[in-house]
Amino acid sequence: MKRLPPYAKNIPADQDCIIFCTGSDAWYRAKSKTWPSGLHEYRKTLLPLNDDINAYKFSFAAGRDVILFSNGVLETYDRLIELSRALLAYKALTITWCIPAYSTTTIIGRVSA
Repeated sequence: MKRLPPYAKNIPADQDCIIFCTGSDAWYRAKSKTWPSGLHEYRKTLLPLNDDINAYKFSFAAGRDVILFSNGVLETYDRLIELSRALLAYKALTITWCIPAYSTTTIIGRVSA
């Protein structure tokens, strides 16, 4: 049975943007009360490094924008793509990568008419 990622249940229903942490520093970043600067009031979630993406459900992302960070030892490019696809499959509006090794990229989900 799929489960929510750590801390996802603490994200308020009215929070329009999801901060999603990945990489070896994901736990530290997700717990931080001061990071990221300017967005620190947002509740965050994470994908523990090398965890099975398919073990999680991302229903909390439906109808919201997701900002994806990866710090420390980064997830591979392929895993970041896989995670982005999983979030979009759960109807996230956009996925924006804020990852030092890659230029900022926004992936826009399908918008139904």
